[in-house]
Amino acid sequence: MAGTAVVFVHGFLSSARVWSNFRGLIRRDEALGAFETHAFTYATSLFSVHPLRQVPTFDEVADSLRTFLRHDLADRARLVLVSHSQGGLVVQRALARMLADGGDELARIRLVVMYACPSAGSDLGLPARRLLVRNNPQERELRPLNAAVLDAQRVVLHRIVHAPEPPLRVLTFAGESDGVVPPASARSVFPDAGVIPGDHSSIVQPESPGHRSYVVLRQALLALAASEDRPAGGGVPAPRAPADPPTPQEYGELVDLLLAVPGMADPTFRAQVYAQLPPPVQAQLPRGGPARLELIGVTGTLWAYRHLCPGRAFGEALALLVPGHPVLADVQGRLAALDGPGCP
Repeated sequence: MAGTAVVFVHGFLSSARVWSNFRGLIRRDEALGAFETHAFTYATSLFSVHPLRQVPTFDEVADSLRTFLRHDLADRARLVLVSHSQGGLVVQRALARMLADGGDELARIRLVVMYACPSAGSDLGLPARRLLVRNNPQERELRPLNAAVLDAQRVVLHRIVHAPEPPLRVLTFAGESDGVVPPASARSVFPDAGVIPGDHSSIVQPESPGHRSYVVLRQALLALAASEDRPAGGGVPAPRAPADPPTPQEYGELVDLLLAVPGMADPTFRAQVYAQLPPPVQAQLPRGGPARLELIGVTGTLWAYRHLCPGRAFGEALALLVPGHPVLADVQGRLAALDGPGCP
């Protein structure tokens, strides 16, 4: 994954410093050694006190981000955009404007991860905001049901997220105790969404590699690396024909162990685990219904795509989400046994 740049985009009244923990963890993570980090900064304030300066609009910041990607990172073959709060709206606006100009700029962007993005707006202190900072163009677009924000979101959903062959993956995460951007607003209508511990600030302040905010980004980057490294020729790798698949009893034992993992009965928890699997595997996973029936289908899919080593990826995700649980070693061993002989 040489030449892959992870670009962090801060939010309202924030700066590049908010990403210090994330960038430090990535730099120290040997598994992510091929990824480099960059911070995109832009002007954001409540007021412009300088008579010759103004607070830029979302369109202007989005175009500034496009210029940064096009020129400052011109020699990077692949890009990942990671945002916090208002930064997610800036990223969505930039993607929509790229599409309006033909979409060629999307070719290098492989992944977008948004933390606490107010896709449906934020009504925190809205009456006071309307009174005190009513002339701030950024604050106006943070209000619920802003037309320009919804238009950009509609473009991103229709032409990227729900496209027959999505050009890139979009993930969004909400903070479970976020009172600034509630989970309903952060998740909005994006299908690949989750809720993780933290409030509006702490969600982007991971203090260790085991912090859920870092875990989900790390796994998304590893999945991206795995998808980029698949053999040339295009298309989704075909599942491997069964040779000696596990017996129904073995599948049942594995599912019993999985259900012993805390949180596995929760669809949101399972979705977070599934998000760490190789994209071709994710596309084939059964969803919905009772947890046991779903997991039986999931384990069968892991076997069918064992040449992509999804069992190990599944086990690694569990180890990061529930580290040290007594059942974990047995679960990881059985999941790894589903993988093909060429897996590490």
